Amino acid sequence: MNSDKQISGNDEVADSTALARSVPIRKDIETAVYTKSTQGPLRVDITRPQKDKSLHRLIVLIHGGGWVSGNRADMQEIADYLAKKGFVAASIDYRLVPRSHWPAQLEDAQAAVRWLRQQASKLDIDPSKVGAAGISAGGHLSSFLGSVDAKDVKSPLSRVQCVGSISGIHDLTSPLTKEGETYGIVQGLIGEQGGVDKAQRIKASPQTFYDTHTAATLYIQGTADPLVPAKQSLDANQTLKALGVDSKVILVPDMAHGLTPRVANQAKALDELAVWMELHLK
Repeated sequence: MNSDKQISGNDEVADSTALARSVPIRKDIETAVYTKSTQGPLRVDITRPQKDKSLHRLIVLIHGGGWVSGNRADMQEIADYLAKKGFVAASIDYRLVPRSHWPAQLEDAQAAVRWLRQQASKLDIDPSKVGAAGISAGGHLSSFLGSVDAKDVKSPLSRVQCVGSISGIHDLTSPLTKEGETYGIVQGLIGEQGGVDKAQRIKASPQTFYDTHTAATLYIQGTADPLVPAKQSLDANQTLKALGVDSKVILVPDMAHGLTPRVANQAKALDELAVWMELHLK
Protein backbone atom coordinates (compact mmCIF):
# COMPACT_ATOMS: atom_id res chain seq x y z
CA MET A 1 0.00 0.00 0.00
CA ASN A 2 1.49 3.33 -1.01
CA SER A 3 -1.35 5.81 -1.11
CA ASP A 4 -2.07 8.47 1.48
CA LYS A 5 -5.78 7.83 1.12
CA GLN A 6 -5.64 4.16 2.01
CA ILE A 7 -4.83 4.74 5.66
CA SER A 8 -5.62 8.34 6.40
CA GLY A 9 -8.74 8.89 4.34
CA ASN A 10 -7.25 12.31 3.62
CA ASP A 11 -7.82 13.55 0.05
CA GLU A 12 -4.83 15.91 0.19
CA VAL A 13 -1.76 14.85 -1.79
CA ALA A 14 1.81 16.13 -1.82
CA ASP A 15 2.03 19.90 -2.19
CA SER A 16 4.86 22.09 -3.46
CA THR A 17 6.63 22.61 -0.14
CA ALA A 18 10.04 21.03 0.30
CA LEU A 19 8.85 19.14 3.36
CA ALA A 20 5.97 17.44 1.57
CA ARG A 21 7.63 16.59 -1.74
CA SER A 22 7.30 12.98 -2.73
CA VAL A 23 10.05 10.63 -1.60
CA PRO A 24 10.50 7.41 -3.62
CA ILE A 25 8.23 4.84 -2.02
CA ARG A 26 8.57 1.05 -2.26
CA LYS A 27 5.49 -1.09 -2.63
CA ASP A 28 6.05 -2.64 0.79
CA ILE A 29 6.02 0.74 2.56
CA GLU A 30 2.69 2.27 3.58
CA THR A 31 2.57 6.06 3.49
CA ALA A 32 -0.07 8.21 5.14
CA VAL A 33 -0.74 11.81 6.16
CA TYR A 34 -0.89 11.90 9.95
CA THR A 35 -1.73 15.60 10.27
CA LYS A 36 -1.87 18.86 8.35
CA SER A 37 0.46 21.66 9.34
CA THR A 38 1.59 25.16 8.48
CA GLN A 39 4.19 23.51 6.22
CA GLY A 40 1.67 21.25 4.49
CA PRO A 41 0.65 17.64 5.13
CA LEU A 42 3.01 15.67 7.35
CA ARG A 43 3.56 12.06 6.41
CA VAL A 44 4.64 8.80 7.97
CA ASP A 45 6.20 5.79 6.24
CA ILE A 46 5.23 2.48 7.84
CA THR A 47 7.34 -0.65 7.44
CA ARG A 48 5.95 -3.91 8.77
CA PRO A 49 7.41 -7.37 9.32
CA GLN A 50 6.76 -9.44 6.21
CA LYS A 51 3.90 -11.97 6.17
CA ASP A 52 3.07 -11.58 9.83
CA LYS A 53 -0.33 -10.25 10.91
CA SER A 54 0.05 -10.69 14.67
CA LEU A 55 0.16 -7.63 16.91
CA HIS A 56 3.56 -5.97 17.00
CA ARG A 57 5.50 -3.49 19.04
CA LEU A 58 5.77 -0.10 17.34
CA ILE A 59 8.89 2.03 17.08
CA VAL A 60 8.42 5.62 15.91
CA LEU A 61 11.56 6.74 14.05
CA ILE A 62 12.53 10.41 13.94
CA HIS A 63 15.17 11.72 11.54
CA GLY A 64 17.97 14.15 12.34
CA GLY A 65 19.21 17.19 10.48
CA GLY A 66 19.53 19.80 13.20
CA TRP A 67 15.76 20.47 13.07
CA VAL A 68 16.44 22.29 9.78
CA SER A 69 16.75 19.49 7.22
CA GLY A 70 16.11 15.81 6.57
CA ASN A 71 12.95 13.79 6.04
CA ARG A 72 11.35 10.49 6.94
CA ALA A 73 13.19 8.59 4.19
CA ASP A 74 16.46 9.16 6.06
CA MET A 75 15.39 6.50 8.58
CA GLN A 76 14.31 3.84 6.08
CA GLU A 77 17.46 1.76 6.39
CA ILE A 78 16.92 1.52 10.14
CA ALA A 79 13.19 0.90 9.63
CA ASP A 80 13.98 -2.08 7.40
CA TYR A 81 16.43 -3.40 9.95
CA LEU A 82 13.91 -3.17 12.81
CA ALA A 83 11.09 -4.68 10.74
CA LYS A 84 13.29 -7.75 10.24
CA LYS A 85 13.51 -7.91 14.04
CA GLY A 86 9.72 -8.10 14.29
CA PHE A 87 8.81 -4.45 14.93
CA VAL A 88 6.51 -2.16 13.01
CA ALA A 89 8.63 0.89 12.24
CA ALA A 90 7.03 4.25 11.49
CA SER A 91 9.30 7.02 10.19
CA ILE A 92 7.82 10.52 10.42
CA ASP A 93 8.27 13.96 8.93
CA TYR A 94 7.93 17.05 11.13
CA ARG A 95 8.03 20.81 10.64
CA LEU A 96 11.48 22.29 10.14
CA VAL A 97 13.34 25.47 11.01
CA PRO A 98 13.34 28.30 9.95
CA ARG A 99 9.67 28.23 8.96
CA SER A 100 8.66 26.68 12.29
CA HIS A 101 10.38 27.11 15.64
CA TRP A 102 10.09 25.18 18.88
CA PRO A 103 7.80 23.59 20.05
CA ALA A 104 6.31 22.84 16.62
CA GLN A 105 8.65 19.86 16.17
CA LEU A 106 7.55 18.22 19.42
CA GLU A 107 3.88 18.90 18.69
CA ASP A 108 4.25 17.09 15.38
CA ALA A 109 5.99 14.09 16.92
CA GLN A 110 3.27 13.87 19.55
CA ALA A 111 0.57 14.09 16.88
CA ALA A 112 2.24 11.25 14.98
CA VAL A 113 2.26 8.95 18.03
CA ARG A 114 -1.40 9.71 18.72
CA TRP A 115 -2.37 9.07 15.09
CA LEU A 116 -0.49 5.78 15.01
CA ARG A 117 -2.23 4.63 18.19
CA GLN A 118 -5.56 5.55 16.63
CA GLN A 119 -4.68 3.36 13.63
CA ALA A 120 -3.48 0.45 15.77
CA SER A 121 -6.02 -2.13 14.56
CA LYS A 122 -5.32 -1.31 10.89
CA LEU A 123 -1.57 -1.43 11.36
CA ASP A 124 -1.41 -4.59 13.49
CA ILE A 125 0.27 -2.79 16.38
CA ASP A 126 -0.25 -2.95 20.12
CA PRO A 127 -0.94 0.68 21.20
CA SER A 128 0.34 -0.07 24.69
CA LYS A 129 3.78 -1.06 23.37
CA VAL A 130 5.18 2.01 21.63
CA GLY A 131 8.78 3.17 21.60
CA ALA A 132 10.57 6.03 19.87
CA ALA A 133 14.08 6.26 18.46
CA GLY A 134 15.83 9.01 16.57
CA ILE A 135 19.15 10.37 15.42
CA SER A 136 20.54 13.73 16.61
CA ALA A 137 17.57 16.13 16.55
CA GLY A 138 15.44 13.00 16.32
CA GLY A 139 17.05 11.70 19.51
CA HIS A 140 16.12 14.99 21.15
CA LEU A 141 12.47 14.60 20.09
CA SER A 142 12.37 10.90 21.01
CA SER A 143 13.63 11.77 24.49
CA PHE A 144 10.82 14.29 24.87
CA LEU A 145 8.26 11.65 23.87
CA GLY A 146 9.52 9.52 26.76
CA SER A 147 9.00 12.25 29.35
CA VAL A 148 6.03 14.46 28.47
CA ASP A 149 2.59 14.07 26.99
CA ALA A 150 0.71 16.35 24.66
CA LYS A 151 -1.01 19.21 26.47
CA ASP A 152 -4.79 19.18 26.88
CA VAL A 153 -5.12 15.75 25.28
CA LYS A 154 -6.51 12.82 27.23
CA SER A 155 -6.60 10.01 24.68
CA PRO A 156 -4.81 8.52 22.91
CA LEU A 157 -1.62 9.43 24.71
CA SER A 158 1.51 10.65 22.93
CA ARG A 159 3.97 9.48 25.54
CA VAL A 160 5.99 6.39 24.66
CA GLN A 161 7.15 3.52 26.86
CA CYS A 162 10.75 3.20 25.66
CA VAL A 163 13.33 5.48 23.99
CA GLY A 164 16.44 5.12 21.88
CA SER A 165 18.54 8.25 21.34
CA ILE A 166 21.30 8.01 18.73
CA SER A 167 23.83 10.87 18.68
CA GLY A 168 21.14 12.76 20.56
CA ILE A 169 21.02 16.26 22.03
CA HIS A 170 19.41 16.29 25.47
CA ASP A 171 20.54 19.50 27.16
CA LEU A 172 20.41 22.58 24.95
CA THR A 173 22.29 24.62 27.55
CA SER A 174 25.32 22.34 27.19
CA PRO A 175 27.52 23.16 24.19
CA LEU A 176 27.97 20.94 21.18
CA THR A 177 31.45 20.36 19.79
CA LYS A 178 33.31 23.33 18.34
CA GLU A 179 32.27 22.24 14.84
CA GLY A 180 28.72 21.52 15.95
CA GLU A 181 28.34 25.01 17.36
CA THR A 182 29.27 26.60 14.02
CA TYR A 183 25.93 25.52 12.51
CA GLY A 184 23.84 27.45 15.04
CA ILE A 185 21.17 24.77 15.13
CA VAL A 186 20.09 25.38 18.72
CA GLN A 187 19.79 29.12 18.08
CA GLY A 188 17.71 28.32 15.01
CA LEU A 189 15.41 25.92 16.84
CA ILE A 190 14.66 28.42 19.60
CA GLY A 191 14.58 31.40 17.26
CA GLU A 192 17.21 33.26 19.26
CA GLN A 193 18.11 36.72 18.09
CA GLY A 194 20.83 38.80 19.67
CA GLY A 195 22.05 36.32 22.25
CA VAL A 196 21.46 33.09 24.16
CA ASP A 197 17.99 32.66 25.68
CA LYS A 198 18.87 30.27 28.49
CA ALA A 199 15.31 30.05 29.82
CA GLN A 200 13.99 28.90 26.45
CA ARG A 201 16.87 26.48 26.00
CA ILE A 202 15.99 24.88 29.33
CA LYS A 203 12.34 24.54 28.27
CA ALA A 204 13.40 22.95 24.97
CA SER A 205 15.71 20.39 26.65
CA PRO A 206 14.24 16.93 27.30
CA GLN A 207 16.62 16.44 30.20
CA THR A 208 14.76 19.23 32.02
CA PHE A 209 11.67 17.04 32.13
CA TYR A 210 13.28 13.78 33.21
CA ASP A 211 11.56 12.33 36.28
CA THR A 212 10.88 8.96 37.86
CA HIS A 213 8.25 8.25 35.21
CA THR A 214 10.50 8.88 32.22
CA ALA A 215 10.66 5.96 29.80
CA ALA A 216 13.61 3.58 29.89
CA THR A 217 16.22 5.09 27.58
CA LEU A 218 19.13 3.69 25.61
CA TYR A 219 21.73 6.19 24.42
CA ILE A 220 23.93 5.27 21.45
CA GLN A 221 26.83 7.61 20.86
CA GLY A 222 29.81 7.47 18.52
CA THR A 223 33.27 8.13 19.89
CA ALA A 224 34.17 9.97 16.66
CA ASP A 225 31.11 12.22 16.51
CA PRO A 226 32.31 15.61 15.18
CA LEU A 227 29.10 17.46 16.12
CA VAL A 228 27.64 16.16 19.39
CA PRO A 229 29.93 15.35 22.33
CA ALA A 230 29.48 12.12 24.28
CA LYS A 231 28.82 14.33 27.31
CA GLN A 232 25.28 14.89 26.04
CA SER A 233 24.44 11.20 26.43
CA LEU A 234 26.62 10.53 29.47
CA ASP A 235 25.06 13.37 31.47
CA ALA A 236 21.53 12.44 30.44
CA ASN A 237 22.15 8.84 31.42
CA GLN A 238 23.53 9.91 34.79
CA THR A 239 20.43 12.02 35.41
CA LEU A 240 18.09 9.10 34.70
CA LYS A 241 20.18 6.72 36.80
CA ALA A 242 19.91 9.12 39.74
CA LEU A 243 16.12 9.08 39.32
CA GLY A 244 16.02 5.29 39.32
CA VAL A 245 15.05 5.06 35.64
CA ASP A 246 16.50 2.19 33.63
CA SER A 247 19.01 3.68 31.19
CA LYS A 248 22.22 2.77 29.44
CA VAL A 249 24.90 4.32 27.22
CA ILE A 250 26.57 2.47 24.39
CA LEU A 251 29.72 4.17 23.10
CA VAL A 252 30.40 2.92 19.58
CA PRO A 253 34.11 3.08 18.58
CA ASP A 254 34.84 5.16 15.49
CA MET A 255 31.16 5.96 14.87
CA ALA A 256 30.66 9.53 13.69
CA HIS A 257 27.32 11.36 13.72
CA GLY A 258 24.41 9.02 13.09
CA LEU A 259 24.30 5.29 12.54
CA THR A 260 24.04 2.77 9.73
CA PRO A 261 23.48 -1.00 9.94
CA ARG A 262 25.96 -1.40 7.05
CA VAL A 263 28.85 -1.02 9.53
CA ALA A 264 29.36 -4.06 11.77
CA ASN A 265 29.76 -2.39 15.17
CA GLN A 266 26.90 0.00 14.40
CA ALA A 267 24.67 -2.92 13.41
CA LYS A 268 25.54 -4.48 16.77
CA ALA A 269 24.38 -1.28 18.48
CA LEU A 270 21.11 -1.51 16.55
CA ASP A 271 20.75 -5.10 17.73
CA GLU A 272 21.10 -3.83 21.28
CA LEU A 273 18.44 -1.21 20.58
CA ALA A 274 16.08 -3.94 19.39
CA VAL A 275 16.76 -6.00 22.53
CA TRP A 276 16.21 -2.87 24.65
CA MET A 277 12.84 -2.24 23.01
CA GLU A 278 11.79 -5.89 23.40
CA LEU A 279 12.72 -5.81 27.08
CA HIS A 280 10.82 -2.64 27.89
CA LEU A 281 7.82 -3.07 25.58
CA LYS A 282 6.49 -6.24 27.18
